[in-house]
Amino acid sequence: MRVVIDQDLCGTTGQCVLTVPGTFRQREPDGMAEVCVATVPQALHAAVRLAASQCPVAAIRIIESDAGYDEHASADPAPSPAEAERHAVKDQRNPGGHDGTV
Repeated sequence: MRVVIDQDLCGTTGQCVLTVPGTFRQREPDGMAEVCVATVPQALHAAVRLAASQCPVAAIRIIESDAGYDEHASADPAPSPAEAERHAVKDQRNPGGHDGTV
């Protein structure tokens, strides 16, 4: 399992860091969440799924692939058409960034 945080969606609440501090951290300058591990250990899968489900802005994406190479698991994945549209709508609604979701 791998986990990716969409930096465009991150609301800097730190909920993921509180849930799984060894897997997530917050950057000092801006509070954005980051993933600390390349691959999530099996023992932490349930906790990471919980963190993803509790993210108030749904910025955490879990990649379940155990295969060696997965084209959908690239470090900088291209957004799906639905995600791109969601970002475009969000940017039009609130050009300042945060969508206000709590």
